[in-house]
Amino acid sequence: MRRYVVFVGPSLPRAEVAALLPDAEIRPPVRHGDLLRLDVGAEDAVLIIDGLFLQTASVRHREIMYLLQRGVTVAGSSSMGALRAAELWPYGMRGFGEIFRLYRDGEIDGDDEVAIVHGTAEDGHRAYSDPLVGIRIALRDAAAAGAIGQDDARLMVDLAVAMPFRSRGFRALETVARGHLPAHVIEAFRSWRSARDPDAKAADARLLLAAAAAGDPELRPAGLGDRPVRNVHTWDFEMWEHRYHGAEADGAWVADADAATALRLVHPAFPGLHRRQVLARVAGLDPDHPALAEHAVAVARARGLEPPRRDGWLTEQDLAGSADEALATLLVRAFGVTHGRAWTKWDLPPELRTPAAMAWGREVVAAARRCRERLLGPVPDGGTRRRFRAEVADRVIAGEWGCDPGDLTGHAWDRGIADLAALRRLAEPFVALLKSRQAGDAEMISDASAVTSVAW
Repeated sequence: MRRYVVFVGPSLPRAEVAALLPDAEIRPPVRHGDLLRLDVGAEDAVLIIDGLFLQTASVRHREIMYLLQRGVTVAGSSSMGALRAAELWPYGMRGFGEIFRLYRDGEIDGDDEVAIVHGTAEDGHRAYSDPLVGIRIALRDAAAAGAIGQDDARLMVDLAVAMPFRSRGFRALETVARGHLPAHVIEAFRSWRSARDPDAKAADARLLLAAAAAGDPELRPAGLGDRPVRNVHTWDFEMWEHRYHGAEADGAWVADADAATALRLVHPAFPGLHRRQVLARVAGLDPDHPALAEHAVAVARARGLEPPRRDGWLTEQDLAGSADEALATLLVRAFGVTHGRAWTKWDLPPELRTPAAMAWGREVVAAARRCRERLLGPVPDGGTRRRFRAEVADRVIAGEWGCDPGDLTGHAWDRGIADLAALRRLAEPFVALLKSRQAGDAEMISDASAVTSVAW
């Protein structure tokens, strides 16, 4: 059975959506990242009616194209859905309704045509203004019905265009128009509108939902006749996917980004796997090559690289060992530390990108969140989360890694972390869990014993 996910509000109330499409999964207006959180497949359909654009980043085109590429049916109407469908219909996003047609045919092109002010989810996303496109359509239809003249309708459209979108509304427009048009024209439009209560967004939303309920063949995945979707997986898209995609662990949502951080910081196999991955890139060999380090060192020496007696990447302890080992460590740190960009899960060694490894990371994150709240308390309303002192965090991380706190920077480099400040920032969410685990029952509060269930 096809699964329908509907992003809606304020074009239609949830109750009406549920009545028109009873099996729909109803979600708030779509925003950037929401589509990447969905667990949908080729048999499913995502219907976008409303979306956020000002208070948060709007849904990106590549997020929609990602679903289209995977064979998911994506359709839009009314508001953000109509806008994105008009932009992406050549690639197979399906559009429904008058507002979609106006955008697609170039009769309107501004984002503010569908922008309104509305309330929160708790308020049912109640609308506090009217969209320009709805005013435009109402004036067009009133003129076509002979209720007002064509010139009067055009003037009122121009007045509506000049209004800030936050202030737009039929009543506000009628008030402004009193300085430009005879009172009988305004009254004629008001009477015409009151008898019909035109709401273009709602009408288009109902059209889309009725089509879904009826199994309209137009609601189909991208295919023959549509432009192929290519080049979705840019570096920016991978960052979005890493930040927003994820899964639940112990009833809590954990993003891939957080799971990957847990793997980098506390998985016992990470340093060795990361080392082999970096040396493999230097040597041009497979990470499983039995003489990988020797080949990487030989490549480095062939290019004139030798570890200096003093180097920012090497400690006195590193330089006290063999020259080959020091050079291998230098390569891992110089080529394996990330500067100026965030990681994605694709930066993890392949062995730690598996579903099982990511699930392990999510369990660690979930346990760390529980333990942090138990030890530090919840975040106060309007306040900031308490943090551990730097010396406490350093001691706990060093205890986890089996090193002296003074050697943390080198060990951070061995995990691809640029410096001590970056390490403290990444490790902060996990300090409570590690501290409790290292201290044992003596420092753990009575209800925090569940955190020990995560297998290291």
